[in-house]
Amino acid sequence: MAYSSRRIYQLVLFFLVFSSLMVLRLFYLQIIHGPQLALEGLSIRVQELPVDVARGEILDRNYIPLTNTSQQYSIVVFPGQIEDKTAIAFSKIDNVVHLPPALLAAGLRRLNTNEYPFRLAGVESSTAKQINDMKLPGIVAVAEKVRYGHGVLAAHVVGYINSADNRGVSGIESMYDALLRGSQPEYVAAIVDAGQQLIPGLGYKRMKLATGTRETNVVLTIDKQIQQNVEAIMNRTVLKGAVIVMRPGSGEILAMASRPAFDANHLSQYLEQNSSPLLNRAVSSYQPGSVFKLVVAAAALESKAVKMDDVFFDPGYIDVNNIRFQGWDYEQAPKGRLTITEAMAHSSNPVFIHIALQLGAENLITMAQKLGFGSRTKLDFFGESEGNLPEADQLYPGDLANLAIGQGFCEATPVQLAQAVATIVNDGIKVDPYIVSELTSQEGLTVKNFHDSKPRVRVMSRQTAERVRGMMGAVTQYGTGQAAYVDGFGSAGKTGSAETGRINKTGQGINHAWFAGFTPLKNPEYVIVVFVEEGMSGSNVAAPIFREIATAIVKE
Repeated sequence: MAYSSRRIYQLVLFFLVFSSLMVLRLFYLQIIHGPQLALEGLSIRVQELPVDVARGEILDRNYIPLTNTSQQYSIVVFPGQIEDKTAIAFSKIDNVVHLPPALLAAGLRRLNTNEYPFRLAGVESSTAKQINDMKLPGIVAVAEKVRYGHGVLAAHVVGYINSADNRGVSGIESMYDALLRGSQPEYVAAIVDAGQQLIPGLGYKRMKLATGTRETNVVLTIDKQIQQNVEAIMNRTVLKGAVIVMRPGSGEILAMASRPAFDANHLSQYLEQNSSPLLNRAVSSYQPGSVFKLVVAAAALESKAVKMDDVFFDPGYIDVNNIRFQGWDYEQAPKGRLTITEAMAHSSNPVFIHIALQLGAENLITMAQKLGFGSRTKLDFFGESEGNLPEADQLYPGDLANLAIGQGFCEATPVQLAQAVATIVNDGIKVDPYIVSELTSQEGLTVKNFHDSKPRVRVMSRQTAERVRGMMGAVTQYGTGQAAYVDGFGSAGKTGSAETGRINKTGQGINHAWFAGFTPLKNPEYVIVVFVEEGMSGSNVAAPIFREIATAIVKE
């Protein structure tokens, strides 16, 4: 009897263990591995084409989309469902859509050589309905999102994707591609049987399998309203160039725009243009011209090589090792005796070359490095230039003279100049510029916050920064930058007209135009850098653009 009970106990135990293993196996197959198995099972009887590819939004600081996603309709062709592979296959839709001959010929080639579904053409919503009402075998019109709608802002910041594989190529799209992309595309699919015939009741379906990672949104520091103001003004005034608007206390980029701009939906038409519309000029390097005199002044005051009440003489030129450097207004009368503030206001080349020679290359280069010249910013944009800052021991007196006025080997990006001006506004404390504020989930929950991770480094004394700000105020009040003065709020800054070494058809030298400054004058909120490539004059071209942008922003 005992033996029989033991056998029963063992049998029951066996079935319990076996049942438990079966339940665990079923749980694994249906719950854990189920979606993947479903995908593999469907793949043998589904013909699909990705539409509405999963990708996170790129948002401004107020969570307003910058990608401006819109909707379009596409004719999708499933070659496996079309028996007649001649022009007759498209004749009915051609009567509705009137396809261009070249597009029709390309569609026929793909129909005969490709077993996978493909897009034939884009159509209007009313046309899409007509096509679907025809119920043509192997042809269906589907709605899908367009990543970049009409009038998208901050094109160079947002960047663009390769629609063929949903991968970012430039800008934020590239920098945060892995997070934006996710891996849950939606398909338009034909559900077919073993004979490749549509299964009745299923037909064409939109499907999204719940596998892979969810896409993440990227929230920028960009303010869409400020960006709109900047781009609207640039559309009227800047053929080639860039504008940066930055909050000096935090380093937040409120607007970044480059011209010419581009439409990410039609990239091919921009590839061969001489104006390089895909180039982000905001992070590309150019000679800064007289804006670099701010660095000379800061270095001279910080090292006490110059005092505020020192008086210099400007005869209109200065000779350095038998090389004559003229003032930008050499044809006019010599300026005579000037303080350093007056020399900044009138952008005196002879005085600032004299100060640089007195200061020495080592002190000047050290201050420039502290301000961020010669190294990339923490924006980490693909293709961002580090500019160029020569080694101190490689500078002969003539080279140092050129450097003092932002010429020769000196190159900087608009965002580097914004960082330098912001440091002066911040009483000598440098804050790294940044443009990504946070990452959020599709439900709007914060995944990562970038607000509180910005280091602050003092690079000059408060007194030096205050004195340089005073010089910048003199520039707009009675100097070369009067056209940049903002009524009612005040502004300060520095003009720059950087020689390129090239001449135009009339034999006139071609210059880049700069204005870098801040507004309001008291309690500054915005640092604004305006760069106009081949704009000729910082005073006559860049300064008025600064004023217009600053006025639009502060009056909002």
